[in-house]
Amino acid sequence: MTDYFQWKDNYELGIKEIDAQHQYFVSLINKLYNEILLGSAHKTLDETFVELINYAEEHFQTEERYFKEFSYMETEAHIAEHHHLKNSLTAMQTNFINQKNDMSFDLIDFLEDWLINHIETVDRRYVACFQENGVK
Repeated sequence: MTDYFQWKDNYELGIKEIDAQHQYFVSLINKLYNEILLGSAHKTLDETFVELINYAEEHFQTEERYFKEFSYMETEAHIAEHHHLKNSLTAMQTNFINQKNDMSFDLIDFLEDWLINHIETVDRRYVACFQENGVK
């Protein structure tokens, strides 16, 4: 397998559970890339969308549970970012279902950009709060 999206140390938040979830999300992007290389991405894109949406939801539930538990000050804004991703993925999925356009590279670019920006700006803001509450 070829990795399209290379995980970098600066993506690490120092929160083991969330870093592992982010790394898994990167592996899903790389899986899609490899399906493109094998010529099977168009056939498996339905499944890929379901897997991405379900895993994003699982990850967001983890973060949001901590937000509630720790009364995180930026909860609403952060959850709005989560809704943005879910809505964007759902819209792309609907477009794929209706149009059957091969949007694999568009999806990869969107996910990579979103994930990097989300980790480096939005997620990084909660690190101190989580660590102060004993999450490592």
